[in-house]
Amino acid sequence: MYKLAIATILTVTALGVSAQTTNAPQLPHDEKIDRVSTGLQALTRIVHHSDTPERYRPLLLAIVDADIDHLRTPREDGTYRWASLQREEASRVKDEKSIERVHTEAELRYVTLTAPNAYRVLVTVPPKRGVFAQNNRVYVRNIIADVTGFDGKTVHHELPLNAWINPGDSNGVALPEIGKSVKATAELGVENGQKEAVAEVALIQAKLVDDPQSPYFPAVKRLVQIRELASGRDPNKGALKTTIDEALLSLPGELEKRTAEQQRAAEERRQLAATGTTKGAIAVGDATPDVLVELMDVQRLMGGNLTEQSDARARLQKLIDTLRPPLAGP
Repeated sequence: MYKLAIATILTVTALGVSAQTTNAPQLPHDEKIDRVSTGLQALTRIVHHSDTPERYRPLLLAIVDADIDHLRTPREDGTYRWASLQREEASRVKDEKSIERVHTEAELRYVTLTAPNAYRVLVTVPPKRGVFAQNNRVYVRNIIADVTGFDGKTVHHELPLNAWINPGDSNGVALPEIGKSVKATAELGVENGQKEAVAEVALIQAKLVDDPQSPYFPAVKRLVQIRELASGRDPNKGALKTTIDEALLSLPGELEKRTAEQQRAAEERRQLAATGTTKGAIAVGDATPDVLVELMDVQRLMGGNLTEQSDARARLQKLIDTLRPPLAGP
């Protein structure tokens, strides 16, 4: 009964692992993935040999961005096969100006901005004008926008707003489409000549979102994670190394290759131990963590009193006897 229960548990576990493996997204093994593998190996070497990843940030980001762009499959018109712009804020281009023109004048204060991939014009009135002075409300008459689409055609839009914006608040208009290039002008005024104000005009830029149906979606997701870590204010070297390594192992054949290399190295160590042959050098990985801990304890005891030194020698001899393979033959 006990053996039957154990067999049942093992069978169910194996089926669960098999189902998870089957359901996991499978990356194609093609030129694009080979290029990503080469890039990740380069990132591994750069991070491993750098004192701080921040020093090599431009190089890291250049490699990652190039691979992400390649996997998204760019088209000639600037769009992608496996990614599209969505009306979610990725960044913004903005400018802050002083407003002196009164809202009743025929010509108001014009603030003009240009940005790619923009989908909204936003006018914000900060609470303060400078360090100490209170700001005043700002009138927005019109938003004028020239939107160039990805088809190369430019459409002129005059979008009336006719709204007052109080300090600490914002208002704006949504553009009819996400423009490949957008030039927008806000017409701004103040209440009267004694109420100078400051306003910020911004073009909100769309976010490039990856298509989950892309065969390269898992790889792009890994690369985006690496980019976020590398572009941080103070990138953590250990976290970056781990994230890059996991991205590499997620590629087709990489985990199997790593496992085969580890098994080959383990078999080589067993053969060397059995024959008593030495390589003439000690490399990382030649000792297990347990061996290293035992050696560090021995080193610590060797610096102690006579009793501790005697204990250290005994433990060292025991370690040698444990690691030494049995002699072959009679």
